[in-house]
Parts: sequence; C-alpha cells; structure tokens
Amino acid sequence: MAARRKTKIQERDLRGWKWLGRFQGLLAAARERVPAGPREEHGLRRLDARQYLSLFLFGLFNPVVDSMRGLCEASHLRRVREQTGAQGPVALSRFSEAQHVFDPGLLRQVISALVEEGGAQLGAGGGAVDARALRIVDSTLWKVVPRMRWAEYGGGRGGTQAVRLHLKLRVSDGAPAEGLISRGKLCERKALAAQLRPGEIYLGDRYYGGDYRFLTAMEKQGCGFLVRLRASAALTWESEEPLSEAERAAGIVRAGRARLGSDEGSGPWRVVRIEIPGREPVLLVASACFADMSPGEIAELYRKRWQVEQFFRWLKCLLPCRHFFAESERGVSFHIYLALIAALLLAAELGRRPGKRLMELLRFHQMGWAEDAEVERGIERDLRAARQAAARKNNA
Repeated sequence: MAARRKTKIQERDLRGWKWLGRFQGLLAAARERVPAGPREEHGLRRLDARQYLSLFLFGLFNPVVDSMRGLCEASHLRRVREQTGAQGPVALSRFSEAQHVFDPGLLRQVISALVEEGGAQLGAGGGAVDARALRIVDSTLWKVVPRMRWAEYGGGRGGTQAVRLHLKLRVSDGAPAEGLISRGKLCERKALAAQLRPGEIYLGDRYYGGDYRFLTAMEKQGCGFLVRLRASAALTWESEEPLSEAERAAGIVRAGRARLGSDEGSGPWRVVRIEIPGREPVLLVASACFADMSPGEIAELYRKRWQVEQFFRWLKCLLPCRHFFAESERGVSFHIYLALIAALLLAAELGRRPGKRLMELLRFHQMGWAEDAEVERGIERDLRAARQAAARKNNA
C-alpha cells in the first residue's frame, strides 16, 4: 500500500505569530548577558541565533510542523521569513548545523526574564511564607532513540538512552521557574545543587530527603526546604507539638523538632509524621522553615508537590516534545527550553497555565481546521472566557 503523501504547509495553516515578537525582544535582552561565540560570528554564517531560535519556537506553536524538515519547508513562506528574520529559505543542513553553534544559556536567560515578570504579579502563600519563594523540585525522563548514544541511562543489556529535565516549578501558578537539561543518569541532588538560589524554599520527594548532609548544605546556603523522608529514617525527637482534633483526623500522629541520622545527626528540623489507613504506613516530612505554620498547614503544603507531576504530564502530552527536532545534546536542550518558554508565554497571555481543554482549542484553531467563521468565533469566545476567568481568579 502506498504511503500517504503529506499535505504541503501553507501560510493559512500557521498561527502563533504574535509570540515571536515577544520572544525576540526577550532574546535581544538575553544576548547582552550571553555574548556570541566565535562560531556565531563567522562571516559566512547565514543563520543567526535570533533566526534559528525564532523558527524553532514557531514550530512548537504549530502542530502542523512536526519535524526539522517541516520547519525548513515552512521557511519558504514569505511571512515566516519576515517574522523570524531569515534572509531566505533555510536549508536543512544549515538548520541542523545551528544546534552545535549557539549557546542554550540564551534560553535560560529568557526563562529567567519571564519568571521575573510573572513573579511581580504573584500573591503571598499560606502562613507567613511568600509564595514567590516556593519551588517544587523534581525531574522527568524522555526516552530517546538508541543512536543518541550521548544520553546513555541505566544498565541492562544494550543500555537505555534518555534525557532528563530537572525542573523548579513555582507553587503560586504552576509555571516553570528554572530548568536544567542533562543526560538521564545525572543525579537529581547534583542538579539541584547547581540551581540553588538563596531565599528559595524547595518542596521535594524522598530522594531529596535521603541525604541529610545535602539538606544541611541547602540550609547553609540560605535555602529552605520541605522534603519527604524515608519511612525508615532515624529520628531523635527533641520536642513535640500539640495537635488539634482536625489534624489528628487528617492522619497527623506526631509533630515536633527532631534530629535526623545517627550520632549527633542533622538539624534539628521540624518533622511531621502522617499515617493514613489504606495508604503507605508512614509519611514523614521535614522542613527547615515554616516556623509560623501549624503541622496541618505543613502537611497541606507538601501535597502541592503533586503539581509538578501534573506539569510533566501536560508538558509531554500537550507540548510537542515527543519527537525532537534535533538529536544532539544541545539540540534536545534547545527543544525542551523552548517548550518551557512556550508554556510561560501561554501562561502570561492567559494568566495561568492553559489546561487540556484550552490547549485542544488552541491547537484546533492553529491547525486551520476551523475554516467555518462561526466555529472560529466560538473558539475566540472560549479563549476570551478563559482569560476572564483567570483574571477573576487572580483578583480574588
């Protein structure tokens, strides 16, 4: 049976033009902090960082463009060249080579700028803690094709290839605050150590709480934490806190200050012990801050850690990271950083991270399927209603 021929990309199939200008402004500011390397300044180079990254990001906003070859095909369209700044159609070989030339640090600067803009609009969190300081930390893997040998991960026969995104997610609005791309086998604690920022408070699972020396180092650097401990953690209780009936009903059986580990141990830190019938026998969480919060509030705050799992699912399912446009370590870094930037641009436009239904509407609209005027008006109404609902929620 003959393969079905792909439809040629046309200008009417493409959307997301308005985000290119916003991105290019941020990129120009980032360029002042990340100077061009010698390969970028080569006199024969026809594709600069602005053109390459703009075209790359444009592909993420257009599901009809699903490969590097598709991006290069789209560059034959006049409006695409005008919006991305390309001097002419981009050859596949030039686009492929560009991934080895430019610095992914440019995109990290763009992400930081978007996070700072959004941070000014965030409200305070529970208790006496400013929600702008709260970061959920975790990582996720993308399995990649075997020929990407640089991404070797795990053992076993033949090994496995994977790349890992180490992410810091803002608790306030569920938007990414910082990310680090690595080979799959990089330790999560080492990745976080490279991203520690004084004044931030990290919510993490039991892998982060498994090394007490790491927790001590975080505290010495001026960082707070709320992490889960292993159920077998050695605790030396120094004091206990009274629990309310509501807290006991929620499964909290003990709270107070304790040292972790043998001998003198680390800490003391606040520890909350939770036992819920029918679930894991013990849930232990330790914190180096939240002095004004009750044990129940600390337990409730730790539940917000699940936001990061929802974000990873959203990123993998609704942003096009399932097929990478490039297969080098730098090329994959560009793809994932640009996906995070796309998420931040959408969140800034809508006032929140778009949910599954809204992303379906955006993609439906982008694909050019909504040719009927009435359908298009319906989509615009839905998008407008989503923005208004987000604005009401932010003002509440």
